[in-house]
Amino acid sequence: MKKAAKKLYLNNLDILKRWANENILGIFIFNLVLISLLLLRSAGYFAPFFEININLIVMVSLILLIFLLKFKSNGVFILTGLFWLFAAFLRVAGVNIWAERTAVYAYEALVVGVGTMIVEVIFNKSVKKDETKNSK
Repeated sequence: MKKAAKKLYLNNLDILKRWANENILGIFIFNLVLISLLLLRSAGYFAPFFEININLIVMVSLILLIFLLKFKSNGVFILTGLFWLFAAFLRVAGVNIWAERTAVYAYEALVVGVGTMIVEVIFNKSVKKDETKNSK
C-alpha cells in the first residue's frame, strides 16, 4: 500500500512538474497580477472611483486561470466544488461570515465555469464544422 501511494505521488509529481515547466510564464504573470491587485487594494488606489475589492480579485483570478494557465471548464467546476466544500466546513465550524463569502466565491466560479463551458462547446462545434467541410 505504501509503495503504491509513493508511486502515485511520484507520477503526479512528474505531471505537475511538466505542467509547471510548460506554463511558467503564465504562472509568473498570474502571480504578478494577483500581488498587484492585492497591493492596490490595501493601498486604497482608485477608491473613490473604482474600488478594488476581494470579489473583483477572485473574479480576475478565475478569468486569468482560463487564459494564462489554460484551465478548462472542468477545472473551474472542480474549483467550484472545493469552494463549496470549504464553505460547508466553515459553516459547520461556526464561522458564518467567511462561509457566506466562500459561497459567493463558489457562485462566481460557477458562473465562470458555465461561461467557459459554453465557449468550449461553441468553439468545438465550429471546429468540427470546419473539419467536415475540409474533408469533403
